[in-house]
Amino acid sequence: MSQRINTAYNVASEYSKYKEKLDQNKEQERVSYFSECNNFVSQPITDAGQEATKICHAVALFLNFLTQENVSYKDEGCKYMFYWLHVDILKNKIPISNTLNLYRELYKIYTDEDEKYDLNDYINQVDEHTSDKLVKLTGIYDLFKKYDCEVSKLSLNTKCTSECVNLFPNYVEECRTGYDKEFCKELKNFREQYNYFISKIRKCEGEQYLLPPVENFDLVGMIIIPFSLIFVTSFILPFLYKFTALGPWIRRVIGKNKNTWNNINEDTDDLLYTDEMGNNNLKKSNYNIAYNLS
Repeated sequence: MSQRINTAYNVASEYSKYKEKLDQNKEQERVSYFSECNNFVSQPITDAGQEATKICHAVALFLNFLTQENVSYKDEGCKYMFYWLHVDILKNKIPISNTLNLYRELYKIYTDEDEKYDLNDYINQVDEHTSDKLVKLTGIYDLFKKYDCEVSKLSLNTKCTSECVNLFPNYVEECRTGYDKEFCKELKNFREQYNYFISKIRKCEGEQYLLPPVENFDLVGMIIIPFSLIFVTSFILPFLYKFTALGPWIRRVIGKNKNTWNNINEDTDDLLYTDEMGNNNLKKSNYNIAYNLS
């Protein structure tokens, strides 16, 4: 399996530590020092069967924890916190835009209470587009992990398909028609990991069990474009040669090169002639020496 590509969505495959921390915070009985959370009310959270005050405390504690971590941890933690709110708490039942409002409201409570703003950049980069892709990527990685656990006790080459096979092509289509290169790169990471697991670990044989490539190989375009360039060039170059300054310039360059080669040939001929004359003189000298000796 090739090395993983770093992307803006790294957290999608490495979210366990963030989930564990948020879940632990949610289950804490002691009240944190974020007093504003004690009066926090949220209808979406209540409708999802959760206690709004507990969720507020869990988020505030998590944000406080992130401020003490490195840049990568802050970035991934803020992104995963959105997923946790949208999927784990609200059960994916409200629009992403509404979850974003809740996400920012909880962050404001934290900053108002603690007056720490060093997470602003990480919170602000979680917009509607990023959060949508994050939910999809984290969701498919989560499905894969559940599938891995499910088949771990089964015989090899059995239960070779999962929900990922049906979901992945839809995301590939989004990648090909969109402009989010980071989303596409993370799909490549997922495909690499999934196909390796299916073929090398589970020993499942057959292309039908593997995920399709993310790249869109446009064979028609690969054939048509070169021929189009040749066709257009064959018409443009004669026109440029005849009716623009390109023609005289080319003739001048060719003329210079021709004169250069002619001069080289003449010098070569002179050199050969001089060499032959030298050889003839040498031969005559030899004959004269031989005659005098006799």
